Amino acid sequence: MHYFQFEKEYSELAQLLINEPKVMQQLSTIESYTAQLRQTLKRFEQYQIKLGHEADQGVYGLFRRNAHQLQGYVQTVDEPMLELKVLELRRAEKDFLLRHDHAYIERHTAIYDKLYARLQLDNPQAALLLKAYRQGFLSYSAVLTEIGLNSKQGLRKQLDEQKNNLTSKILGLSNTIILQDHDTKQAWVLSLLGMIIIICSTCFVLLVVLHVKVSNKINVINEVLDKVVEHENFKLRTNLSDTDELGQIGTHVDKLLEYLDGLLARLSSAQKRLLEDAEVASFSNVIHRFTQELNTPLGEVKSGKGDMAELIAIMKSNLSDGLDENASITEMISHLESTLDIIESNLTVSEQLIEEFNLISSNQHLDVLTYFNLLEQIEYVFRGKDSLLPADEYDITFDISDKLSINSYPSAINQIISLCIHNSIKHGKIANQKLHIIVSAMVVNDFVHIYFKDDGVGIDKEILPVIFEPFITSKRHSGGTGLGMSIIHNLVTKKLKGEVKMQSPAHGGACLHIILSETEFH
Repeated sequence: MHYFQFEKEYSELAQLLINEPKVMQQLSTIESYTAQLRQTLKRFEQYQIKLGHEADQGVYGLFRRNAHQLQGYVQTVDEPMLELKVLELRRAEKDFLLRHDHAYIERHTAIYDKLYARLQLDNPQAALLLKAYRQGFLSYSAVLTEIGLNSKQGLRKQLDEQKNNLTSKILGLSNTIILQDHDTKQAWVLSLLGMIIIICSTCFVLLVVLHVKVSNKINVINEVLDKVVEHENFKLRTNLSDTDELGQIGTHVDKLLEYLDGLLARLSSAQKRLLEDAEVASFSNVIHRFTQELNTPLGEVKSGKGDMAELIAIMKSNLSDGLDENASITEMISHLESTLDIIESNLTVSEQLIEEFNLISSNQHLDVLTYFNLLEQIEYVFRGKDSLLPADEYDITFDISDKLSINSYPSAINQIISLCIHNSIKHGKIANQKLHIIVSAMVVNDFVHIYFKDDGVGIDKEILPVIFEPFITSKRHSGGTGLGMSIIHNLVTKKLKGEVKMQSPAHGGACLHIILSETEFH
């Protein structure tokens, strides 16, 4: 509307000055500059629309979706190095968006080229997701560059220059008119010229204010949503209370976040009750299973005791009758020795069950929280197992930084590594084949990740889902008690406040993955 008013005023002014060639030439120049400014403003508006006014619209929305798909895929696969490279890629992207330095674009391109070349051979699906992410980022950065990251770049620079040029031309026209006759015509010209300046300035100011207002509200909504996604904090609010469309959207977003926050609180309360119920049920199950396991060897002992009592009674009867039953006595002694062996074996199993059961509740309370070097601690445990790990049968590799120290419980770490070693020896070793054991650790997203891997026989797929339950073992008749993995799970989740996962690839071997999310490190 302001622009049409400008053209009307301009036509009237042109009629008044039709006999002033010099002034008409300057007016023509001003009209040309005004047309250029309008065209640039229109391009600016088009690029703003292309960029997207909402988080899920335009090239920005496409870029965010591609980035989330790539990160979602990386989090579902067990490839730590891929996850690190993707994090480096995202960090270069964020550095560019924060600092507007194209050196980060070059770094981003270098990381992408290397990663894409490797994924094309090793992981085509990840390569496609990476390529889609890269294309979205290039489109997004191209639109940002075209608009201008600041007033010295892109369309922002053009708008600023054209505004200055237009102002200069208008001032030049004003000076020319001032030098003309000071008659009534000149007064009208100056009045109309002033109106033109006011209209042009008003149009420009209104456009800038409108752009700033819209951009600020969109940025507020985007920042709140990004922080909610990043920190999972549903207490954040946009606090946009205006009556325009973006203000209403902000109000709806706040209501949604408030609802989600309340829902999350109710879910947390329900989860806490479920965990308490599960702990009670789990403890009852452990006691029941422990009783069952212990009853088996004790039953064997009682049965053996009855057999021994019967054999001793027969021997007493034969001796009292003076019978020469050397062969029978010898046979009974042999039975007694066999029975004693059974009793001793079952008592050993009972003792082992009781000892390992006590580890669940007693040993972990004796540990002290302290800073220690993780590599040195794990090497210390392995040195204590040298007699069980001869070099011709076992190959041990450590992939842990010698500078990584954690604030945790060293005795709990020792016990976990010891149980892992015994599990590899008892369950993973293949006869006449060297067993390779790799212990690695790294820090990802401020979490300490510890991996204990071997290339042995692996774990049966039927056992894998319940591997951390007490008394689950594939070596029931070979001395296994099934408490080792339960103790590891109990130490990691209760003592170290972390997570533990077990994986067993189809080609063999096993990998225990420990995630310490609440452990300090340096």
